[in-house]
Amino acid sequence: MISRVIKRCAIALAVWLPFFVLWLLFAASFSRDPFSVIFVASLINMGSAGLLGIGVWYLCRLWPLPLGFSARFYLLHIVFAVVYSTAWTAAIYAIESLLRGSGVQGFWKWTIFARQLLTGIWCYTIFAGVSYAVQTRNRLHEKETLAARAEALASAARLDAVRARLNPHFLFNALHTLAALVKFRPAMAEGAIERLGDMLRYTLKEDGRELVEFSEEYEFTRQYLAFEQLRYEDRLKVDIQIDKEAFNFEIPPFSLQTLAENAVRHAISVRPEGGSIWIRCSCNSRDGKLTVSVRDDGPGGPLNEVEGQSHQFGLRSLRERLGSAYGPSADLRVQSGPEGFEASFTVPNLESSQIEPKRAGANP
Repeated sequence: MISRVIKRCAIALAVWLPFFVLWLLFAASFSRDPFSVIFVASLINMGSAGLLGIGVWYLCRLWPLPLGFSARFYLLHIVFAVVYSTAWTAAIYAIESLLRGSGVQGFWKWTIFARQLLTGIWCYTIFAGVSYAVQTRNRLHEKETLAARAEALASAARLDAVRARLNPHFLFNALHTLAALVKFRPAMAEGAIERLGDMLRYTLKEDGRELVEFSEEYEFTRQYLAFEQLRYEDRLKVDIQIDKEAFNFEIPPFSLQTLAENAVRHAISVRPEGGSIWIRCSCNSRDGKLTVSVRDDGPGGPLNEVEGQSHQFGLRSLRERLGSAYGPSADLRVQSGPEGFEASFTVPNLESSQIEPKRAGANP
């Protein structure tokens, strides 16, 4: 409490000091009195003005600046300015009288008194202007804070909606695979159910986190591909190459699995002969980023047609989650052609790059 009072007094002194210096220089340029007399007179004038200015500061807080024109507001401040100027003039007269032991000669002459009143109104206008300038700055800061918080909440809501669709999307595809196994490969269905249980543990563990360790996502993707190989058998060929440095990274949950699932649906399920999937996770020593790539040898095709497929929902949601977690530091690229389809994303190492991931629902 005491430190806050000291801080406010220091701020008030810092604001008042330039006006005192200007007043002192102005008085010294027009008066022939000794500098000590001018200094004391300036101290009395600006000191009393500053003390009364504290009241103006709190008065402006009681009557904040209106958003539109208000005649009553400006009339009140005219009255307050006259009252302030009169009180300031009386304070100067009282202090001068105490110091000199008698009244100040000629102080109450009309010309001197009118000039003193106008100067007091000018001082009041300065104090009120500074007060309302600070109020306006605080208002703008509050609006910026509220806008940033609203944007963060909207982003969190979008991500929650994505998660609400993503997990059922994965579960639906898994159950579809399981139904096919029960119908055509009943002997393999039991093992598939066990693998599905292992994958669901990871799904339930993903409780709103923006990022997970690469090892967790890699193991989940490996389980997913093993689950799909129970259904497609030799029709699904997988080649995986993982850089050891990749295990030092964090990536969004369902990111690598999304690319792998997209490749299975695009290249394997649509062809009786099946196909191959290549997974590459490599680290760039120059920029310290991890690139995760999944390529297949499917039929390919124009990107606009591919994006129209239902299984492309995972890629769209992944792009949103990458942007939310890493901002512009992450990148998702898609390439499609006659030789196949490739989707890849690049993410930075948060520890080495000192980039803070955005957390859904966090305050700005």
